[in-house]
Amino acid sequence: MTDLFNYLVSLLENSPIRLQWIYSVLLVLAVLIIRQILLQLNFRRHPEMEIEDKRRAVVVSRNLAFIACIICLFAVWASQIQTFALSMVAVAAATVLATKELIMCLSGSLLRAVTKQYSVGDYIEVGHMRGRVVDINLLNTLMMQVGPNDLIGQLSGKTISFPNSLLLSQTVQRDNILGSFVVHTFEIPVPIHLDSDAIVPPLDAVLQKKCAPYIQAIEKYHEVVQVQKLFITPAARPRISRVPHDDKLYLLVVRFASPVAKRLEIQQLVLDEFLRIQYRLLKNDPITP
Repeated sequence: MTDLFNYLVSLLENSPIRLQWIYSVLLVLAVLIIRQILLQLNFRRHPEMEIEDKRRAVVVSRNLAFIACIICLFAVWASQIQTFALSMVAVAAATVLATKELIMCLSGSLLRAVTKQYSVGDYIEVGHMRGRVVDINLLNTLMMQVGPNDLIGQLSGKTISFPNSLLLSQTVQRDNILGSFVVHTFEIPVPIHLDSDAIVPPLDAVLQKKCAPYIQAIEKYHEVVQVQKLFITPAARPRISRVPHDDKLYLLVVRFASPVAKRLEIQQLVLDEFLRIQYRLLKNDPITP
């Protein structure tokens, strides 16, 4: 037994960190003893203290004692921690360089989850990719392509997969931010020599007729969204604006609100009416209402 004790003593004496272990044990014991003494003194000084207050004092003192122990241990082991941290920094730097793309994908996935940018079923546009989201995982997002023409909102039958790292550098546009309704906008290029006064009224008549059944319900829904989500919602009334473009074209900007399932139908009806009007104007045929 004496030999074992002498062996332990010699081991501690020859160990370069023997003092750190002794200081650590003594400091932790000191913090725990002081905490217990102060807690008992407080209870004796206030014997009428409610059970909830006593419990609160125990919890607070325990947390403070834990923080004090951490600080004391950090002060004792500062030099060893610094050496270990330097080696870990080197390992971490090598790991980051080797897994940079993976980390960026995971970061993009975390950003999407926290900000709720989109979910399965949403129509989104990331960069020049546009489609309806069908699958999301930690590394990439899969969506059914919409297009390929910007004026065609139908699914093309192709899928697009992009890494979630794009969410850190690209803007994300989401069409159905208002849930079951959508405010849809598209542009119609018109030859500069065609009179807009002959084109806009017939298109506006078609647009007003097709959107009229939904306007009242959409306006009420927008009011609810404004209260719940504090969104500034756009007007539900359809509108056609005329915008100059260049010396050959001007643009008709068509904006309307409708259910998500009806927006493509309404857009196509407006485009069909425009093509008929354009044909008649180019042929110099009179336009009948």
